[in-house]
Amino acid sequence: MNKILTLCAAAAAVFLSAACTKEGPSRFKGDYTFKTSGTVTVKPAGDDLSDPVVYSLQDENGQMDVVARDRSSGDMVVAMNILGGSVLTFDAMADGMRMTITPFTRQITIPVVEEGVFETAFPVATVTVTGYAERYADALLFWIEYTGSYTYRGVDYEIAESDISCWATEN
Repeated sequence: MNKILTLCAAAAAVFLSAACTKEGPSRFKGDYTFKTSGTVTVKPAGDDLSDPVVYSLQDENGQMDVVARDRSSGDMVVAMNILGGSVLTFDAMADGMRMTITPFTRQITIPVVEEGVFETAFPVATVTVTGYAERYADALLFWIEYTGSYTYRGVDYEIAESDISCWATEN
């Protein structure tokens, strides 16, 4: 009898701990303060012999709201109110412990610093944004990828690689 009670108690504990784990939209929804930073590696479009150049992007920070559009499907909306800038909204899909960004297009500035030039140029690139987020305690960590292109001084450049992350802490 004692073994049966112990087994039942253990099964109940496992069931309750699994039931308390948030997954899907409820895991991610909330109000956050965020900071996004990273680099892009660029090269002239179609020129595989050129050495790629790495540029650090300007940090973006502000407030982020993550809301569930449809709890049953995991459909989410993320709104980023960028300090000193605009509002960026995009769709995402929460599935279990991960929230995947639905690819979208946006514009970013690439701070181009040239040797021997005292000014930094800021050409605008049109990029496709993809990536995902995971939640850790009271924070979301996004791994983001930019792909796209821009023109600077009559030369077309493409983003060959990117290393972008966003850390959002729940308010």
